[in-house]
Amino acid sequence: MSGAFKAVWLGDEDPASQVVRMGDLVFVKGQSVTVPKGHAMYDAIHGNPTFAVDNAKAETVEVDEPSEDEQRERAEEGTEKAAIKTELRKLGIVIQGNPSLDTLRGKLADATK
Repeated sequence: MSGAFKAVWLGDEDPASQVVRMGDLVFVKGQSVTVPKGHAMYDAIHGNPTFAVDNAKAETVEVDEPSEDEQRERAEEGTEKAAIKTELRKLGIVIQGNPSLDTLRGKLADATK
């Protein structure tokens, strides 16, 4: 084992997570912390891919980003608007653009007369 090293926590699969504790060390995402030689977590941190050690650069990881349409649909999940759109699609009605809730209610009322 060499001497102390600086480690930067890069984050994990939870994008909302900003802090991680390893033993008595507290890592804030992106901030450098000195890990002393002989620390109980020395080896665990040094070999962990979620940390950049000393001047090592983090490896780029490709992320599968949702499309704009997927983002728009996810933003409406659990809303009345999403429920009405689902019902209209079941009835074979094509929804184009981003109609207002009142417009969707009207289309559903017309379709179910």
